[in-house]
Amino acid sequence: MKVLILGGTGMLGTDIAAIMEKAGHDVIVHGSQETDITGLDCVIKTAAAHKPQVIINSAAITDVDKCEAEPDNAYRVNAIGPKNAAIACRKFKAKLVHISTDYVFDGEKGSPYTEFDAPNPVNIYGKSKLLGEDFVKSICNDYCIIRVAWLFGTKRSHFVDYVADSLVKGSEIIAVKDMVSSPTYAADAASMISKLAVSEEAGTFHSCNKGYCSRVQLVEEIMKITNKKGPVKVVNQSQWLRLAKRPAFSALKNHHLGLIDKDEMAGWRDALKRYMRYKLNK
Repeated sequence: MKVLILGGTGMLGTDIAAIMEKAGHDVIVHGSQETDITGLDCVIKTAAAHKPQVIINSAAITDVDKCEAEPDNAYRVNAIGPKNAAIACRKFKAKLVHISTDYVFDGEKGSPYTEFDAPNPVNIYGKSKLLGEDFVKSICNDYCIIRVAWLFGTKRSHFVDYVADSLVKGSEIIAVKDMVSSPTYAADAASMISKLAVSEEAGTFHSCNKGYCSRVQLVEEIMKITNKKGPVKVVNQSQWLRLAKRPAFSALKNHHLGLIDKDEMAGWRDALKRYMRYKLNK
C-alpha cells in the first residue's frame, strides 16, 4: 500500500515509517520542509504527485506552552493542517489517519477517558487539536483519529529522557504530582497506528500503553528500573509556573480497540522498561 506520512520526521512519524516500510508498504516521508501542512495548495500538490492510498498526519506543534504563547501558529498547524490533509484525502479518495492527543480532555473525570467521553480542552494546544479532529470528521469520508498520550521514544528528548539524564548527572528532578496520564512508548503506538492505517477500520481510537501514573510515579519507576536515586522536587501545577494549564488527569483507555478485540498495547511499565533498555545500551 502507498502511504504518505506528513510530519514524518518527528518522533512518532519516524517510528510509523520504519514499521510500515518493514511491512513492505511504499512509504513516502515528508517533514515540514517537503510539505508545509498549513498550505492547502502545498498539501494538494504533494498528494497529487504521490497519489497515496493513505495519508498519515503526525505533523503538530506539541509544545504546550509554545501553543499558549503563539495561538495563531498553534491553530494554523494543529487545526488548519489537518483540515488541509482532509481536503486532499477527499479529493484523491485516500484514507486519512490523524494523530491527536489526551489533552482534548479537561482532566476532571478522575478515571481514564474513553473515545465516548466528551472533549473539553483547557489550553490552546488541546483546543487546536480538537478543532483539527472536528475538521477531519466533517470533511473526510474515510478516516481514523488516533489519540496518544505522554509519548516517549528514540527520536527527540522528552520527560523520560529528562529524568534519566538528570539521574546520571545528579541534578534535581522537578515532578508535578497533579498531572496524571498514560505514558506511551512511541514504537508501541506506531505499531497500532500502522495496523489501523491499512485496515478497514474507521472512527476515533485511543492507542496508549495500558494504565496510568503521575509524573512523580513515573520518576519513581525510572529510578527503580535504572537502580539510581536522585533529588526530586515534588510540586503542584500552581507551583510549577508554566504558561499553559495541563489537565490534572488525562489518562486514556483504549476502549474502542478493546470492543473490537484489537487492543494489543502493553502496560506502561513494560513499555518503559523496553525503552530504558534501549536508552541505556545505545
